[in-house]
Amino acid sequence: MIFNKRKNIYWFWLIILLFAGFSANAQIINVDANKLLVRSEVSLSPRSGSFVEGSTFQVPIFLNTKGRSINGIEVRINFDKDKLLIVNPSGGTSIIGVWVEPPSYDNFLGTASYIGVVPNGIITEAGLIGTITFKVKATGRAVISVNSNSKILLNDGLGSATIVDLGRAEYNLLIKPPEGVLIYSETHPFQTNWYNNNNAILSWDKDPGVMGFSYILDDQPNTIPDNIIDSEETTKTYEKLDDGLWYFHIKANKAGAWGTTGHFLLKIDTAPPAKFRPEVNYLLASTISVERTLVSFFTTDNLSGIDHYEVGIIDKGQPLTKSPVFIQTESPFQVPLISGNKLQVIVRAIDKAGNARDESVDVRAPLVISKFIEDYLVYILLFIILLGIIMLLVHYLFGHHIIQYIRRIFNVIKTEEKEKADKILLPGPSEEHKP
Repeated sequence: MIFNKRKNIYWFWLIILLFAGFSANAQIINVDANKLLVRSEVSLSPRSGSFVEGSTFQVPIFLNTKGRSINGIEVRINFDKDKLLIVNPSGGTSIIGVWVEPPSYDNFLGTASYIGVVPNGIITEAGLIGTITFKVKATGRAVISVNSNSKILLNDGLGSATIVDLGRAEYNLLIKPPEGVLIYSETHPFQTNWYNNNNAILSWDKDPGVMGFSYILDDQPNTIPDNIIDSEETTKTYEKLDDGLWYFHIKANKAGAWGTTGHFLLKIDTAPPAKFRPEVNYLLASTISVERTLVSFFTTDNLSGIDHYEVGIIDKGQPLTKSPVFIQTESPFQVPLISGNKLQVIVRAIDKAGNARDESVDVRAPLVISKFIEDYLVYILLFIILLGIIMLLVHYLFGHHIIQYIRRIFNVIKTEEKEKADKILLPGPSEEHKP
């Protein structure tokens, strides 16, 4: 190092002597010293842009060594603390290999710093020193710049400083458009449920700075209202809406900027389920053994669909002041039979919007046998016909003495068989009486 200093001094005095010796005949030359000095550049990217209030954006810091090897970096950043906020001063990806100080920032002062060393030096046109993530605090114009205290040192063994071209960026920070409006309803609170109320009250929140709202109610799920303010209020009432699906669409205007559209679904069903007729099924086994019969039922609902059925039973012999207790059930429903009583079974069909339709059928215990005969009349007639044929056949057989003839034949056969048996058993003439 000492040798290099002496060598530089030698060349310096040699040049002075040469210029002194020829000063009389030499022409005066003006040289810009700044152009002879080593330079480097620290830049910010992007250098301009527009960002919305509340959003975040990244600003990478790049180094251009202008063809010279450098190994020392001290970069200090200033930013508008009233409009910007650092949320992440990344130092993970960087040309700096050894950090003299950890990357740091101060949102109160509006500063950030990157100080470190590049072992063995580096020559680069766009070396990444670090990336800062900013968040927009307020609207207006904000400047981010490289502080004049920043230093870039040559890899020359002396730590010679370069002339640093300081980067600067200016951004336009815009008002954040309102987001989708938060909508709710006291009459139809859940968008997934059906309601039998066709008068709807809709309300929504109003953020600070919102000048008004544009809204529309239709049967399309993705409609966007026009850019005309309809009201500054936060409530809207709709009366006597038709059954079906209704969509409420609304967007807000804030400082001339329209926000995204919010949507709210109304599901309205004021019609009860379709008419139906319960049927009584008299089953002989259940009627005789357990004294019960079955009532079956079924219906449909075009919009919300059937939710459940309820059944109530009225004894018509009881006072009219008595009311049935309805219980939730499914088809078929077992009805207890009370001898001598006339029952009325009321079937209530309820849809998912709460609409109900009642249908009834009478069940009379004394008429069970007649109902059985009615249901099985064909089989009963066949049985009667078959029984009549059998009786006629028996009468015919007994009327023509066929059975007596058959009996005589059996008696003759038995007699002949007995005579044959007797002959076999009789002994023949003895030997002493033979001639």
